[in-house]
Amino acid sequence: MQRDIATLEKIWADDYVFVNAAGDMLTKTDRLMNVKSGATTLDSIKEEENVTVRVHQNSAVVTSRVTLKGQYSGQPVSGEYRSTLVWVKGPGGWQLVSNQLTGLKPK
Repeated sequence: MQRDIATLEKIWADDYVFVNAAGDMLTKTDRLMNVKSGATTLDSIKEEENVTVRVHQNSAVVTSRVTLKGQYSGQPVSGEYRSTLVWVKGPGGWQLVSNQLTGLKPK
């Protein structure tokens, strides 16, 4: 939410891929450009229930339900989503290699 480019450059692995709720696939370079330009901004992120972390040697998969409000790549985003994040632990620590958002249908 703070748009801390230096931290995002460290956290996102060089081969990082993000699949947004619209199904668009963005690379680390794409995401950084969006954050720098203001095309991606988040007003709020609320992690809901069902946060699950599964660790497998040097990797971890995190799944949860989140409520987001803001914009990705200049497109408004608002609502509830399933989030999947894949982290890998390397010599420099944990890095995010992939994450995906899937929109949830209203109940």
